[in-house]
Amino acid sequence: MIYLDTSAFLKLYIREDGSDHVQATIESQDEPLPVVEVLQWEFFNAFRLKVFWGEMDDATVDHLLGLFDDRLRRGQYAVPDIDRARLTTDVREISRHTGTIGCRSLDVVHVAAALQLGVDRFVTFDDRQRALASTVGLSVA
Repeated sequence: MIYLDTSAFLKLYIREDGSDHVQATIESQDEPLPVVEVLQWEFFNAFRLKVFWGEMDDATVDHLLGLFDDRLRRGQYAVPDIDRARLTTDVREISRHTGTIGCRSLDVVHVAAALQLGVDRFVTFDDRQRALASTVGLSVA
């Protein structure tokens, strides 16, 4: 199973450096892409930030969110069950690396969720998150 963090997942909707890599990566798996809650929250808000910055308008955001909903409904994405108590414990443990790597809280949550799901590959374009994922034993792309 492949896990895309938000920086990678956005590249499925916004054409930018790395989009081709992400598309090729997800085409290599047959199972639905996991979209945990934290990914969805960051994804939705990232589009609204693009409106704030003048990079996108509300109609475009609504269209892209509609595409997301359609893909979820068609089974291209799956919302996996996450054990929240275990997630909290894992975040606490993994966050010990923040003192040396400098990770954001939600980066730590993504890595903890990916560990819980037992993913084969973790895809991110964030250097600190990549370092954290690698440090805790995830295969990083």
